[in-house]
Amino acid sequence: MALERIEQARPRSRSGSPNPTRAHVHPNSRLAGTFEEDFFYSYAKGEPDRLYKKAVELLKRKNAVRRLARAEGRALTEDERLATLITNAAVRVFEQLTTLARTCAGRVFPTWHWIEAATGLSRASVGRGLSILAKMGLLDKQRRCVPIDPPADRPKARNAQTSSVYRMSFPNRLARFLPRRLRPVPLPDDVVQREADRIEEIEAWRLWRTPRQVVAEDIEDEGLRRIMDSLAIAVEKQESQKNGQPLTDSSVLCSNGVGLVGQRPDA
Repeated sequence: MALERIEQARPRSRSGSPNPTRAHVHPNSRLAGTFEEDFFYSYAKGEPDRLYKKAVELLKRKNAVRRLARAEGRALTEDERLATLITNAAVRVFEQLTTLARTCAGRVFPTWHWIEAATGLSRASVGRGLSILAKMGLLDKQRRCVPIDPPADRPKARNAQTSSVYRMSFPNRLARFLPRRLRPVPLPDDVVQREADRIEEIEAWRLWRTPRQVVAEDIEDEGLRRIMDSLAIAVEKQESQKNGQPLTDSSVLCSNGVGLVGQRPDA
């Protein structure tokens, strides 16, 4: 009976699984100060305002998208479903984020409390707005954590959650629902073909990478990269022993044949 009471008093996480450290950190969080320079966008002049105008126009046209699908007697396509997810609360949140992107040179990392005060929305509405923007592709979010000294109630905790970082964009799959004046100018055919050729060359080059190059470029975790690098070295050493070097004279072309056979009659 005593053991049963101890089991019931054990702290649990929101998912129901045991959380022995009792650390309030999301599993996909990254350490603050280690990735922000590569994450943030450098927006062109006037681009944050144009992103907000596109979101407002999409909000105006979402009911027209529904009416068109209803008139044609069909279900919404995936792009149409994403376009109709936008709400007034999501646009108000998007407005504040684009304002920060314009005034802070693209470095956007407000807290939920700041967004609540700036938009006048409740915490639940802010959370739903951020979730909708992320589903539509208008917003990229990365959670962050910071190192802390373990408090008394969480002796095994090493990190604590801090504000997330955000970057905004407008996906091309939603641009077709905007009026022509807000759609991006299509690229010339030669530019499109040149970019496709460049991507194809890069993919062809990636096929010829050595195992160590694959590990260095594709694995970010330092501990896992160290283990995989040692395995890659062993694989390369094993493969090099399978393929022996050819004879130095085996590629010499002669009138009587190739290599040693053409040079010496007794070869």
